Amino acid sequence: MVNVHLARDFDISAERVWALLENFGDINWAPGIDRIEVIGDGIGMTRRLHIAGMDPIDEVLTAMDKSAMTFAYDIPRGIPMPVTQYSANAKVTSLGEGRCHVDWYGRAEPAGVSEKDVAEMISGAYEMLLQWINDHLSVPA
Repeated sequence: MVNVHLARDFDISAERVWALLENFGDINWAPGIDRIEVIGDGIGMTRRLHIAGMDPIDEVLTAMDKSAMTFAYDIPRGIPMPVTQYSANAKVTSLGEGRCHVDWYGRAEPAGVSEKDVAEMISGAYEMLLQWINDHLSVPA
């Protein structure tokens, strides 16, 4: 099992970042997604991401704690990496004065590739995700 942790500080309030992330069914702020299909509601809901040239990716919400600003999800189907048993969780922490810190953790079992390669793939995906959050929320409202 590969474990990855990425963290980033934002010059954006924890409340704004959390408002974006807690709406699990809406990730249209991430580029490249053609359509999002939401199946269910709350814990256990699935956001099915449709991306051109790929099978749909199912991300299933497994935990959400609004007061702690944390959530977790699994990808049981359509994982766009050579892995199985993928799960992730994220936490937003206020740093005060309109700033926050985001921790993103992922776990997966390599499927035919090295642990190092899987760690690099997951880290790269999280780097992009954190940058998209920053880019989306840094645009003046």
